[in-house]
Amino acid sequence: MRMSICTGGYTRFFIRDLCEAIDYYADLGYTAFDLGIDGGYDAALLDEKNWKMAAKRVKTRLEMRGLVIAQAHAPGVWYVDDATEEYDKLMRQSIRVCNYFGTRSLVVHMMHVHDCTPETFAEQNAEYFSRFLPDLEEYNVDFCFENLGGFTEKDMYCGTADELLAVINRMNNKHIRACWDTGHANTRRLDQYENVMKLKGLLGAVHIHDNLYPFKEPDGLFTPDAHNFPLFGNVNFDAFIQALIDIGYDGAFSIETDTPNRRGHIDFFKDGELTLNLKPIPFKIRRMADEMLAEIGKYMMKTYGLWEGDK
Repeated sequence: MRMSICTGGYTRFFIRDLCEAIDYYADLGYTAFDLGIDGGYDAALLDEKNWKMAAKRVKTRLEMRGLVIAQAHAPGVWYVDDATEEYDKLMRQSIRVCNYFGTRSLVVHMMHVHDCTPETFAEQNAEYFSRFLPDLEEYNVDFCFENLGGFTEKDMYCGTADELLAVINRMNNKHIRACWDTGHANTRRLDQYENVMKLKGLLGAVHIHDNLYPFKEPDGLFTPDAHNFPLFGNVNFDAFIQALIDIGYDGAFSIETDTPNRRGHIDFFKDGELTLNLKPIPFKIRRMADEMLAEIGKYMMKTYGLWEGDK
């Protein structure tokens, strides 16, 4: 199994050039990527007229380093009502980009529906995303709907395997699958093993990160979707990885962390001046953190005999 990393966090905040990010992560031992097509710095790939020039440059660098884009992350909008014709174009372009890179799994966020029930949520999302089925068939790409939601989410019913399956089964198409996000599941106190087992062969992608939900939840306390390093919270990764093995998951082991420099910063003002002395983490420290993250991923995979080349 290939160890993958999401390009979004680094291309947004540290390495603006995607080819440089490819070299950076390849040097750390990754052999695959989750391409953040939803990120602003990869916007050139969504340019319908000129995208192939940018894509060819990236593909050449991938081939030079022996890496693949195992999965990608599509642009999203918050509510179904916000899905304009322009958004439709971005989705179709994302499908074409995946096809160009030989990427089968395109992770998609389903959209909130105002004042919905579980049934109307599934109905409206299935209706909207069905418009892309001809494109998925033409380009041999799968939509992988991601489990979302936490204690603060409204108008959304796609947090559990059963809720994902309500949409997937309604669409009833071989190109509609699932992405399981370990951190999102943990904010809901979900059983990782039970839920992944329900998805079985429909699981086409994963997002691996951690958080620390409270064992007791006083009023007003909720679990943040912190995207911490695996093993730095209380996600049950033994249960998750065993389920991957038991269903015969053949996708990438894809890490989607934001630590240490994306979420949670609170501004501090001194004498009316904004003080951000410690917000920009030095590159040396970030490199040390990324080296540790790669070692964590390798440790988790090797412990369960999943490391590429071990078999």
